[in-house]
Amino acid sequence: MKQAARHWMRGTRTALLALAACAGMSLPADAEIRFGLSVSDNVVYAPVAAAEELGLFAEAGLVVRIVPLRGVGAAEEALAGGHVDVIDHTIAYAGRAIANGADLRIVATATNGFYGWSLIVRQDAPARSVTDLTGKRIGVGARQSIGDLAARRLSDQTSSTFELVPLGPGALVPALRNAEIDGFLFSAAVAQREVVAGNARTLLDMSDAPDRTAIYGYSASAKARDAKSDELRAFMAALHRATQHMQADRDWSVRFIKSFIKVNDTRLAELLHDRVVAKLSPDGESDEDAVARALALAARAWNAPALADLAATRVFSNSYVSRDGM
Repeated sequence: MKQAARHWMRGTRTALLALAACAGMSLPADAEIRFGLSVSDNVVYAPVAAAEELGLFAEAGLVVRIVPLRGVGAAEEALAGGHVDVIDHTIAYAGRAIANGADLRIVATATNGFYGWSLIVRQDAPARSVTDLTGKRIGVGARQSIGDLAARRLSDQTSSTFELVPLGPGALVPALRNAEIDGFLFSAAVAQREVVAGNARTLLDMSDAPDRTAIYGYSASAKARDAKSDELRAFMAALHRATQHMQADRDWSVRFIKSFIKVNDTRLAELLHDRVVAKLSPDGESDEDAVARALALAARAWNAPALADLAATRVFSNSYVSRDGM
């Protein structure tokens, strides 16, 4: 395994240098990307920290400063204000911001599906299938969130309807344990902790459903796209090399995930690797149809019909991840 990792690192260094040469990059000595991280425990964005850990940013001649932010609203404000260059984002949020006049673009898509999202119930719950929860109270996180999109997709896939209960992520587990809700639908870091701990069980894992809906990605400001285009390409190249490393070396990835989300449970880290990291896009290229599906889903889930009319090509650019765009 160590020998394979050394081979991978040598190949990565060569690839990064070749990529820079092909792109005509000559990064200044103070080349920097400021990355705004709004959700600290979402393993979709673990490759950013992994790229730093592996030395891939330094190898590309780039300094990356990770700026902790509180939620998507703060991230979008920091991007608009020029305080950061790139943020963790979702395609639906990006579409909503663009529809409201924001000059940002998705410059890489991370997922084409609700990887890691699952519907769980208490271990002693009578429900044995999703249809058993028809009309029941299901916690979905805050309103106007990705949870609404996941719930809409769940209803589409199962032809079931639920009473959706908006709760903050920190309130979902207590509400389930106290039988205030019959189940909840949320991302793996929250839902699967309860399953791994033996307090809950999974009725449906949305990672397994065939889906080509772009969900998570990275947005960059207009200033970064114009004034830091080479730095942005170098950032994305290193980020996706880190993604490929995590996918190729499961043991390394599991150890890294444990430190990234600050857990000691190897089973949870393995689950997060297998259901999320292993499915991440290895190159970040966006697909017009997948982005259009995300906008259409958000239009229905958020009752925002204008999003369905927003052209997908206004929301994303492949210029910073695709070789053709270089």
